[in-house]
Amino acid sequence: MRGDEIEFKEPILPKGTPFPMPPWIQEDFPPNPRAAVDYFRRTVDAGMLQEIAEADYAQGSEKHLQALRPIWSGANLTELNSWYPREVLELIRWSEPEDPEWKPGATGLRGHRMRAFSCAVLLAAPNLENDQATLIQLVDSGFVLGPDAQKAIVCFLTWKVGTLDRENDRPFFAFALASLLQALEPKLPIAKEQELADWLQQEEAAERSHQAKRDKSCQTSPWLVGLSPNGQRNTRWESLLQKVGQTSGSRPLGVMLAKHQPQ
Repeated sequence: MRGDEIEFKEPILPKGTPFPMPPWIQEDFPPNPRAAVDYFRRTVDAGMLQEIAEADYAQGSEKHLQALRPIWSGANLTELNSWYPREVLELIRWSEPEDPEWKPGATGLRGHRMRAFSCAVLLAAPNLENDQATLIQLVDSGFVLGPDAQKAIVCFLTWKVGTLDRENDRPFFAFALASLLQALEPKLPIAKEQELADWLQQEEAAERSHQAKRDKSCQTSPWLVGLSPNGQRNTRWESLLQKVGQTSGSRPLGVMLAKHQPQ
């Protein structure tokens, strides 16, 4: 079976996650574990793949390239080796295409395509921990790269969220999904946006309650970003929260987010 013909199986909702996403999301954007990887690998040319392979000061670049090629060609995505090509994917994951001084990585759309591809692979790999810091890098590039990129990420996230349980940054993945849905359709029907807002509240509250069993300070920490133990990329998430709230305004997402912002 080729990578782009992978059979999709409905994920089993993990224990401790009693809040399935609103059903219309999966109806409009069918879950697909390969959606983001397959979309972004097709936006990366051979020269860009070589740049990714050389991200670690060109050390071991041939081995990195050898490990990247099957993924780029559409082979089934298996567990990533801890160094080849994981190291260079992680380096490009942190690239900043809007900063011409940032290395490794490229600038502009080229840089965003390389970063999005790297993040998509890291998030889809079956042996890596789910990471909200990697996720926000992917989402930010999705906003730059446009609707087709956003749709691919949404189809991946409708699958990914269903595989996550507590302590897997599940509320961040849910909010990322909501932010992209809003970008694709800023004026969702009110009923749908209300369902989306209610779901996000439930997901965030459940994770907050879970974390508060070990750390009481979690009870008063900022909404969503307070759930990140190391605060990595929190400023990016705060910017996205503000963007979603401002776009929604007096509609359900905006009302929900305003309720949780410090006065």
